Amino acid sequence: MSGSVTKLKGVLQQLTQPGAPFETVQTESGPRFKQAIPTLPLLYQAGLKHGDASFLVGNSGRYSFVEALATASKLAARMHSQLGVEQGDRVAIAMRNSPEWALAFMATTLLGAVAVPLNSWGSAEELEYGVKDSGAHLVFADPRRFGLLAPKLPYLNARAIVVEEDGDWGELGLSWTSFLAGEGDDTPPQVQIAPSDLAMIMYTSGTTGRPKGAASTHDAICQGIMNGLSASGLMAAMHPHTMAAAAERGLQPATLLCLPLFHVSGLHAGILTSFLTGTKVVILYKWDPLLALQTIHQEKVASITAAAKQIWDLLEHPQFAEFNTSSIINLASAGTAQPTALVDDIKARFPGNFFGTGYGMTETNAFATLISGEAYHDHLTSVGLPLPAVEVKICDEQGNEMPQGEVGEIYMRGSTLISHYWGREEATAEAMKGGWIHSGDVGYFDAQGLLYISDRKKDMVIRGGENIYCGEVENVVLDHPAVAHCAVFGLPHDRLGEELSVAIELAPGAQPDQGSIQAHVAAHLAHFKVPSRVFFAEQPLPRNAVHKIQKHLVRAQYLST
Repeated sequence: MSGSVTKLKGVLQQLTQPGAPFETVQTESGPRFKQAIPTLPLLYQAGLKHGDASFLVGNSGRYSFVEALATASKLAARMHSQLGVEQGDRVAIAMRNSPEWALAFMATTLLGAVAVPLNSWGSAEELEYGVKDSGAHLVFADPRRFGLLAPKLPYLNARAIVVEEDGDWGELGLSWTSFLAGEGDDTPPQVQIAPSDLAMIMYTSGTTGRPKGAASTHDAICQGIMNGLSASGLMAAMHPHTMAAAAERGLQPATLLCLPLFHVSGLHAGILTSFLTGTKVVILYKWDPLLALQTIHQEKVASITAAAKQIWDLLEHPQFAEFNTSSIINLASAGTAQPTALVDDIKARFPGNFFGTGYGMTETNAFATLISGEAYHDHLTSVGLPLPAVEVKICDEQGNEMPQGEVGEIYMRGSTLISHYWGREEATAEAMKGGWIHSGDVGYFDAQGLLYISDRKKDMVIRGGENIYCGEVENVVLDHPAVAHCAVFGLPHDRLGEELSVAIELAPGAQPDQGSIQAHVAAHLAHFKVPSRVFFAEQPLPRNAVHKIQKHLVRAQYLST
C-alpha cells in the first residue's frame, strides 16, 4: 500500500474514532454519525453562533447568519398564515441561484414543509412536470421562470411568489418584496419535526426519460452534511501548510457559489454546510469570469468549485493578473474528471491548492467518497475511499458482492441515502434493494481499497462481441494534453455492430490531430479500445445543468456523419 493512501486512511480513522467530531456508529442500515444535528431547523439555529458574520451575498444584498434566519422565519410565518402552507406540503423553488433561493428553502423546511428544487434551466414543460409530479401548490420563482409557469398555474392549482423587483404579477403571482413588507406574522408556528420527516424532493438530472424525485428526510440531509464536513476535515488534514497559511490571514471562510442550487453539489456543499462552518457564500446570478475575478478580489474568496470550463475561463482571462486571487485555497472542477492540463495549470498558479476529487449522487445526498492530497496525485483516476457514513460494495448482475479488482455495479448504503423516489414505488424497489442503492455506475476497488469508476452501467459499446466501457477510454483520452473534454460512444457499423467513436473538445490553443489521439489511446489500452473515429467539436459539447456531458445528444450529432 502506498504511503499516501495509508496516510489518508489514518486521518479518516482519527476523524471517526470514539469521541472524535465525526464518530460513527454501525446500525442495521449502515454507518451513521453519532453527533449529527437531527433536523434542518436545528441546523439553522446552529448558524446563529456565527452572529453578524456575512452568510449570503448576492445582487439583492447581503445577509448575516442572524438576518438570514430572521428573514426565513418571517417568510415561513406568512407562508403559513396567508397562504396556508402546512407541514408536509410541497413547495417548489424555480429560480436561478440567489440569496432568496436559500431563504425560500429555509422557510419551507422551517415549517416542516417539503422543498422541491426545480431545474432552472428547464423548459416550461419540464417545470410544469416538476410542480405537477410533486403536488406543489406554491412556487418560488424569478421573473423568467414565472413567465414560463404562469399559463400553467391555474391548471396546477398553484400560486407563485416572484422574487426580485416589485411588480404586478397577476392574480397568481405575489411579489416577494410586498409579501415580506406588508403586515402579518413574523414568527412561524411551532412545528414538531422528526428526523424521519421528509424535507426535500430533488429531481435527478433526467438525462434519459423523465426525472425521478429523490425524497430525502431531515436526518438523511443532516447526515449528508456531516459526511461533507468529514471530507473537508480530511482535505484540511492532507494540506497542513495551506491550512496554516489560511489561519495566519485570519479571514472568514468564503466560497464562490457557481454550481446550481437545484442539485446537491450546490445546495449541500454550497449552502447547508455553512451553518456549521460559518462560511460566507457569495452567489453570482449568472456566470461571468470578469465579475467572478472582481468578486474573488473584493470578497476574498477561498473556495471555488465549478465546471472545468469555468475554471479555465478564470485562469485564462486576459485581466486575471489585475486581481488579487491569493485568498484561494480550493479551486476544483465538478461533474467530471479534471483534465490533467487543468490540474497542472491550477498547481502552477496555486501550488498550495486543496487537490482532490470524490464521488456522490443525489441519492446519497452528495458526498460518498473522497481522495485528496498526495494520494490524489498518486492515483488521479480514483475517486477515493468511502466517507464515514457510506458503505460501498461492488456487485454482479445478481447482486452478489464481487472480489477485489473485479468490475461491477456500485452499491451504497448508510444514513445519507434517500428514503424513496416520490410516487415511484417500482423505481424505488428496483433501485433500493435490501437497503442498498444501486447506483447504475460501474466500478471496482483496487488492492488499497480505492474506488474507481469505469462507466455508467449501460454506457457501453459492444464492438465485434467485445464489451468496451466508455469511461475507461474517456479517462485515457482526457490525459492527452490537447484534450479538454470528451465523450466516447458507439456508432453503427455494418460488420462490427458498433464502431468506437470519440468527440473531443480541444484545450485552448490545441490543434486537431486524430493520429496523435489514437496513438495515445493505443499506448494505454487494447487495440479494440482505440476509437476508430475521432471528431473534433467546433462548439462545446452539450451539457446538463450540473455540467455533465449529455452523451446521447453528442451521439445524435454524429450519427449521420
